[in-house]
Formats: sequence, C-alpha cells, structure tokens
Amino acid sequence: MRISKPVCGRLQQTGIALITGLVFLVMLTLIAVTAMQSTTLEERMAGNARSRDLAFQAAEATVRGAEAILSGASLPAFNGSKVGYYAQLPNGGSSDYWKNTHDWAAQSVLHTGALTGVKEARFVIEALPASLGSGGDDSLVAKALSGGEVYRITTRGIGTDGTSSIFLQTTFRR
Repeated sequence: MRISKPVCGRLQQTGIALITGLVFLVMLTLIAVTAMQSTTLEERMAGNARSRDLAFQAAEATVRGAEAILSGASLPAFNGSKVGYYAQLPNGGSSDYWKNTHDWAAQSVLHTGALTGVKEARFVIEALPASLGSGGDDSLVAKALSGGEVYRITTRGIGTDGTSSIFLQTTFRR
C-alpha cells in the first residue's frame, strides 16, 4: 500500500506569482507614465518662462535705446512724418490700445541693437504736452513734470516662440 502526499498546496498556487507580477508591472508603468507627463509639463513651463523673460529683457533694452535717442543732440519731428515719433496719441495712456489696436508693424520703430533669442522688439515715442489730462487707463498716464520736454516711450518685446509679448511704458524728461 502506497501512501501519497497531498499535492493540493502546490497545485492551488500555480499562476499566482504571474498575476502578482503583472499587477506590479502595471502599477510601475502607471507611475512611469505619470512621471513623464509631469516632466513634460514642467519643461514646457520652463520654456514659456524663459521666452517671457527674454521678451521682458528685449522690451527693457528697447526702452534704453529710445532713451538714448531722446538724449541725442537733435530730435526728429514728433508730428507723425517719421514712423514711431508722434505727438500725444489719443489713447496712448491705455494699455488696451497698445495690446489690441496699435499697428506695431507699420507704426513703430524696430530696435536695431543686438538682442539674442528674441523675435522682435519695437518702440514708439510720443511728445507729451506740458499739462496732461487723464485719458484712458490712469495707470499708464504720465503726470506733468515741471521743466523740460516730456516724452512717453512705449515698447513691445516678443519672445523666441512668438507668443510671449511684454509691453513697457515709461516717461522721459529731456
């Protein structure tokens, strides 16, 4: 008479290790995909921040270039005969005008200095009257200064990708 050992323990566990391994593999795959998506998003955010920073630097360099023109010995006429040099524009104090209405390609001066990684930088200079009234967005309206001629410089810098644009506006007394 033969006594056989029960084999039920070994037969019942067949395939459990495979299923457990597949579950862990799926979990690791989901973690890896999530990490890749997060990294891609962070890379795009860093690129956009860099483009915006370059646009700001271009706009600021253009302000300095326009100030250098205004510091020169002779100035162009501010009557619209030369593109980019105007008397006070009716909506020049409104940020909405500069963002949506002004034709930057035809009515501004291209900055000619060396700007690396920037698509474009342009400026407009307005000669302001001795006394200013409020017209438009009060945050951009230059206040009257005593003595000297007052000019408003508005610049636009466009970053590398062409979608980041920065507008800067300042006043300059000569």
